Amino acid sequence: MSLHDVTYQHWEGQHKGIWHRRWVIAANGLRSCLDNKWARNLILLSWILGLIQIAILFIVGQLLVEDSVVFTLVAQFDPQVRLIVNGLVSWLIDHPEISVRTTYNIFFYFFATNLRFLAMASIVLVIPHLITRDLSSRAIIIYSSKAVSRSDYFLGKFGTVFALLSLVWLGPLVTAWFAGNFLSSNWQFFWHSKTALFNTLAYTLTAMTVLSILALGISSLSTKPRAATSYWIILWFVGNAVRGIGEHTKPWLQHVSISYDFDQIALSIFNLAEELQVAQEAIPLLGVMFREMRNNPFGWFEAKDLTGTVTALAILVVASIVIMKQRVKPE
Repeated sequence: MSLHDVTYQHWEGQHKGIWHRRWVIAANGLRSCLDNKWARNLILLSWILGLIQIAILFIVGQLLVEDSVVFTLVAQFDPQVRLIVNGLVSWLIDHPEISVRTTYNIFFYFFATNLRFLAMASIVLVIPHLITRDLSSRAIIIYSSKAVSRSDYFLGKFGTVFALLSLVWLGPLVTAWFAGNFLSSNWQFFWHSKTALFNTLAYTLTAMTVLSILALGISSLSTKPRAATSYWIILWFVGNAVRGIGEHTKPWLQHVSISYDFDQIALSIFNLAEELQVAQEAIPLLGVMFREMRNNPFGWFEAKDLTGTVTALAILVVASIVIMKQRVKPE
C-alpha cells in the first residue's frame, strides 16, 4: 500500500489566469516604489494640484451665479479685468455648447502639460524598481522557472510604470474634470466639456504609454540603479538643452527633446490655436489684446512638425524594445 494518496483529486481552488501573473509583477513593483516617501510625496503633490484645478473650474462655474461670492469679488476688480470676465460670462451664457468646450479645452491643455513634469519626475523614482534590480540579482532566472514568459514579464513591469503615472498624472486630471463639472452651476457642463475629457485621455494615455516603454528600456541598460536613473535624467535634461539650441539653429534638433515632442502632440490633440481663435472672436477685449502683440500669438500654439515628432518618438520606442529584448534573456 502506498504511503501517500495517489488517487486523483479535483482542484477546488480558484483558477487565476495569465493576467494575474502580470498583475502580481506590476503590483509588486508599484508597492516597492511606494515604499519610497518621495514617491508618496510626489503623488500627494499631484493630487493637491488636482484640487487647485477643481477650484479653478468651480470658480468658472460660479461666474454664472449672480449672487455668488466669486461674482461679487469680480465686481471689485480692475475695469479692464472686469470687462474680460464679463465677456467670458456672457459667452458662457449665450453659447455654452461652444464656450464651455473651448474654456475647458484650454484649461485642460495647461493642466495636462504642466502635470507632465511631475509624471516624468516620477520615472526617476520608479526606474530602480523595474528591470535594473532584476538584472543585478539575476531574478530573470527565477521568473523563467515560474513559467513566466518574457512578454508576461515586460507587461508586468510596464504595468508598474503605467500605474504610477496614472496616480501622478491621469488620476488628478480625470478627477478634476468630473469634480469640476459636478460642482458647476449647470450639469450640462458634463456634455459640453466632453471634448476636453477625450483630448485629455488621448494625450495622457499616449504619453504614458511612450514614457512607460522608455522607462523599461532605460532601466535595462544597467544593473546599477543609480546609473539607470542617471541615463533617464540625461535623456530628459540634455534633450531640453538641445531643444533650446535647435530653436536658434536647426529646428529638427528640437525633436531630441521628449518634452518638445510631447508638447507638439498636446498642441495637435487639443488644437489650442483654433480654440484661442474662437475665444478671441467671442471676447472683444481679448481680441484687442492679441492684436496689440507684435508677433502672431497663435503661432506659438500650433503643432509645427507632427511627422518629425512621431518619427522621433517611434525611434525611441523601437530602440527601447530592442534593448529590452537583448538584455532580458533567460540563461
